[in-house]
Amino acid sequence: RPLSAGIAVPLFAFFAAGVSLSGEKDFWYLLTSPVSLGVITALIVGKSFGVFVATWLVTRLPGISLPRGMAWIDLLGIALLAGIGFTVSLLIGELSFGPESIYTDEAKIGILVGSVLAAALAALVL
Repeated sequence: RPLSAGIAVPLFAFFAAGVSLSGEKDFWYLLTSPVSLGVITALIVGKSFGVFVATWLVTRLPGISLPRGMAWIDLLGIALLAGIGFTVSLLIGELSFGPESIYTDEAKIGILVGSVLAAALAALVL
């Protein structure tokens, strides 16, 4: 299973996303574009911050607390996992920029890289 889950599935997701690496835009250009960097930052920082802070605010209400045995560092790992979901992100990226936009491939690379980084950071924390 590690071969299929760790290599085959991510490669399938990359190619199924329809990112074109031919032409004038190479992978490094796509990865370092402002759109890609913004998407990566949003997936890792934005989603994690939103989940973590929303949970913190809810636990300030009377009678609500984290489950027994769960620490705040565990919640941080769970919040980082929120950045993994790329299916809806790919849909929103295509709807936002349009299928023929020059920014669509940049958004797709940002989504894929951001999802992988979010998963790796969550694995380190958890």
